[in-house]
Amino acid sequence: MKLAVLCLVVVLTVVAADEPDIDINHADIDVPTREKVPGHKGTITVHVVPHTHDDVGWLKTVDQYYYGSQDDIYKGGVQYIIDTVIEQLVKDPKKKFIYVEVAFFKRWWEEQDKETRQQVKNLVTGGQLEFINGGYCMNDEASVHYTATIDQMSEGLVWLKEQFGGPNYNPPTIAWQIDPFGHSSAHAALSAQMGMKGLFFARMHYQDYDKRKKNKDLEFNWIAEGEDMFTSVMYRHYNAPPGFNFDRRGVDPPMVRNPQSPEYNIPERVEDFVSYLEEQASHYRSGNIMLTMGGDFCYQNAQKYFKNLDILMEYINANTTANGFKMIYSTPSQYMDAVLKSIGALQNKTDDLFPYADGPHSYWTGYFTSRPALKGYVRDCNNVLQVCKHVEAAAEAEEKLGASSELLRLAMGVSQHHDAVSGTSKQHVANDYARRLAAGQTECEKVITSGLKTKAMYTGKLEQCRLLNESYCEVTQDGNRSLSIIVYNARVTPRVEYIRIPLSHPHYHGYNLVTQQYLQVEYIRVSAATQALNPNALPLEGVFRAELPPLGFASFRLEVSLDSESGSNPVLRSVPVYYGEDLVVESKIYKVHFDPRTGAMKMITNKLAGMSGRSDKVTQRFMEYSSSTGDKVDKQPSGAYIFRPLNDSPDDLGDPILTDYIPGEEFTEIWQTFPDGWISQVTRVYNDKFYIEVEWTVGPIPLDHGREIISRYDTSLSTNKTFYTDSNGRELVERVLNKQPTWDWNVTEPIAGNYYPVNTRATLVDSKKGMQLTVLTDRSQGAASLGEGQVEFMVHRRILKDDYRGVSEPLNETANGQGLIARGKHWLFYSDTLSYHMHRDIGLDMFYKPTVVIGNEGELGVPSWNFFKGSTPASEYLNVVTLQKIPSAENTTSLLVRLENTLPSSEGGKPISVRLDDMFGTPGKWQGYQELGLAADRDIEKVVDYKSHTQYDDTDTTTITLQPFQIRTFVLNFLTNDTENTF
Repeated sequence: MKLAVLCLVVVLTVVAADEPDIDINHADIDVPTREKVPGHKGTITVHVVPHTHDDVGWLKTVDQYYYGSQDDIYKGGVQYIIDTVIEQLVKDPKKKFIYVEVAFFKRWWEEQDKETRQQVKNLVTGGQLEFINGGYCMNDEASVHYTATIDQMSEGLVWLKEQFGGPNYNPPTIAWQIDPFGHSSAHAALSAQMGMKGLFFARMHYQDYDKRKKNKDLEFNWIAEGEDMFTSVMYRHYNAPPGFNFDRRGVDPPMVRNPQSPEYNIPERVEDFVSYLEEQASHYRSGNIMLTMGGDFCYQNAQKYFKNLDILMEYINANTTANGFKMIYSTPSQYMDAVLKSIGALQNKTDDLFPYADGPHSYWTGYFTSRPALKGYVRDCNNVLQVCKHVEAAAEAEEKLGASSELLRLAMGVSQHHDAVSGTSKQHVANDYARRLAAGQTECEKVITSGLKTKAMYTGKLEQCRLLNESYCEVTQDGNRSLSIIVYNARVTPRVEYIRIPLSHPHYHGYNLVTQQYLQVEYIRVSAATQALNPNALPLEGVFRAELPPLGFASFRLEVSLDSESGSNPVLRSVPVYYGEDLVVESKIYKVHFDPRTGAMKMITNKLAGMSGRSDKVTQRFMEYSSSTGDKVDKQPSGAYIFRPLNDSPDDLGDPILTDYIPGEEFTEIWQTFPDGWISQVTRVYNDKFYIEVEWTVGPIPLDHGREIISRYDTSLSTNKTFYTDSNGRELVERVLNKQPTWDWNVTEPIAGNYYPVNTRATLVDSKKGMQLTVLTDRSQGAASLGEGQVEFMVHRRILKDDYRGVSEPLNETANGQGLIARGKHWLFYSDTLSYHMHRDIGLDMFYKPTVVIGNEGELGVPSWNFFKGSTPASEYLNVVTLQKIPSAENTTSLLVRLENTLPSSEGGKPISVRLDDMFGTPGKWQGYQELGLAADRDIEKVVDYKSHTQYDDTDTTTITLQPFQIRTFVLNFLTNDTENTF
């Protein structure tokens, strides 16, 4: 894909097919005897790996790619690839093929008859067809959250086990990440925990690649989060050698072996091919090389591809003594085993592979931010999916829900693809990803509202409000009805959150139905920016403090009182400020100084014990990079993939204007509008929160030139040109300005080359002062620290040129006839380094946003309920990654549970003990548990040394121990009555 050679549908008959049956002596061709490849003794084995790379959406939608429609966009149809490959494998037991994307294969499988399915099962059992990677898609590694990676991999791998599992089934052991645009240490670690033994990819920074190629270090041992992974970098992307892609029409010639034909080309073709093999072999240490025979959507005519490949292999193998190569049909797992048996110790690598660049001015760092609304929607849907699975697991009877989590599980699986959440597809494909998510979200909303209605014994109808961030909710529009509000907490610890409900008026009395006490509700008008974002926005928001139980809900009531003067509550008003002194906002934790004219933050003081009086300058500004359209130095422009700024520094977008200062008892808001009116911001300081919330709204970005908008935080911290970014929401990775840990970097793009992906947080640390600032994000964004004590986040992009990486359209998103408006949040956590670990707890709060359902009729019978019934309080660093009901035997309830200790030992993490048999109450008689690998498709013994793995568990009970940063996967079994569930 992108730089890959695109394979087209081929309907022509291969020339060789019409040749007469001629007895050819392979030794008669003129292949000169060669010297051995330097550094190698004996014959080199060439592992031929036939494969196809089938994007789960990119230029065409998933359906268009599968069915082969829209040929005017791209000639590709996945169903025909699988059809013809299976046909050829059945005909010839010597042939092999690997397949990757379960999203496509599952669809194809469901259309096959019993006989065809059995043929495929025989091919898998016999080792001819090998599933590689095994996820629902080949996910991105920069813009994905680790929970979504686990889910999509599990979705595919568990399906494969269900279809092909048995005594002879060998689950995938290779992580095949050949097309993502950079690689994260978290993904490598997660892959190892799923049972993957090797990782293969094709893209790495061109300077790093050149060094490794020269030093024969294209294969190494990657140590990520303590996990070891054999890693192999492909020699020439993932395509066939130049001139030997037999799935293309009219470009690469077929193998013609009839000497009497004027098209006869065997001698020169073999000579060219052997020369290529020699060049590749000279850059690898073992006596094995892997040849990826395929590419994007290849083997649509598998008969043609295999026939020509057979001829080529036949001639090479007939002259092994002369040319020094032996070719065999193989797979990546076979290749890995051969390499490890024939080579000594590999070089260790402990950092990651960001950023990726394929040229001096072509840094693939723009996609860290591309399509910010889609990135935010994917993150929101991840939260909806987890709650959906929780409620589904707790439901008394699935049929009562009228829906399931399946549609959203599959939509989320597709959206993790490396051209989906990355923001690098065509616009109509991005729209299709959003359509799939919306359909899945609708189904999950039915699950959530139906399940919570049952648990709360609510007599009316409950609804979810998707547009709470736009201050719109259909069920609250009617100001004549009282509102029942249920708030679900997906965390395993109790928490306090501030809930914002769109309202048409302030005439409500608030009640906490759990405590049966008065509920203080503060009313605040909706900003002009919100009204511009959604013209249907309601004029007010009611804000109240909600104490929520672990893995459960609490309920509240807003009783309408239109006829009573006592029902009229004051709306928080903007208070005048004095320009002569700073505007100071204090909470229990922070004192924050703001500029009285601009509303810009100036300084933060942490008031807590041990930090009293510790302050740092913290300012924030919006700036922009003008997008390059190419220049005399290089024609490379900025685009969906590439970030290439026109200048070496951003342009300031001017001083904002403080429009409103709105103090309240529980929170205070500072409203700003920036020049030209297309940027606004609200800063919120909550009385008892450890973070300061910065909600930004950017767009429509003016269309006069390409613009890439950043929010930059400048501090007085001394950071030694260093900051830290998270790896898919897991470990923090050190980033040093203009430096790579393992190779000398020639910096040709000082801005774009220093950008890194941020999924959940970036951190500035002043080790001498002992203070730090962590900025947490509500979606994936690109970030950089280009100055001392400084960190910037790219929040939005609108670009008017394509960047020549295959999409062939500019990143110019629109909505409602104008440029896209994006809204998101940053949470600022400022503390000493001793309490720095708290950013993990705060991050869980941001990720697991409270789920709010509202009804305007009916009564609640059960005001509070929680799933978590643990006998001991859960640690704030314990996370339930997965809680999902899975198929089980009759009269049995089985729960798939992933438990995580989110705190690494480097941040003070300690072991966490959990008792499994009473963690989720008593859904029935305890029947025991089984531990699985991370993807839940294989026993834990097939992933790790089980004795060592369980050495900290209490073997006499059901208490297990989570070591720092560890995730463990279990199936919990309960014997239940078929008609009753006692959760």
